[in-house]
Amino acid sequence: MPEGLVDVSGRDEISRLRPPAEAALPADVRALAEANHRENWIRALSVNPDTARRFAAYFGGLFDPKAGRLPIRERELIAVVVSSANGCGLCEIHHTLALGDALGDAAKARRIALDHHLAPLTPREHALVDFAAKVTTAPKSIGPGDFDRLRSVGLDDADILEAIETSAWFNHTNRIFISLGVVPDDKYFAG
Repeated sequence: MPEGLVDVSGRDEISRLRPPAEAALPADVRALAEANHRENWIRALSVNPDTARRFAAYFGGLFDPKAGRLPIRERELIAVVVSSANGCGLCEIHHTLALGDALGDAAKARRIALDHHLAPLTPREHALVDFAAKVTTAPKSIGPGDFDRLRSVGLDDADILEAIETSAWFNHTNRIFISLGVVPDDKYFAG
């Protein structure tokens, strides 16, 4: 194997830190793991139960399909674009699948993840992804024109703040999961 590459075939680890056995977790964290299908990301965060609790609470509020100002498809769109820009494979694949479900179009979601510049997007979606990319790569360059563009496609100031929050949340999340080296669950690669 070339130097610098790691062989992960047959790997049992889900991240660079070893999560405790499920039986050793507090009951509420076991319930969080169960509610999240025992996916690797929640198991990795269970190393520190307080981190798992904070993370799951914030994520649950931000991505509740029945809540929020932006439709869930737009929040998923932001998640995919930010995660793709950051190279967070775990979040990119997880949210690309969720975006496909929200759009009812898995192919469009994959195109967005691959290169949102070449994806068939509406003017509103283009404005959101361009803004999310700018929050990710050049937040100091954001100016009044960026806000004007978002307003021109129908977002009000509260919507814009949620777009910033969603973009920032995924930059935060990506850095956690990239640093931990959380392995995407096998189910993301099925069928």
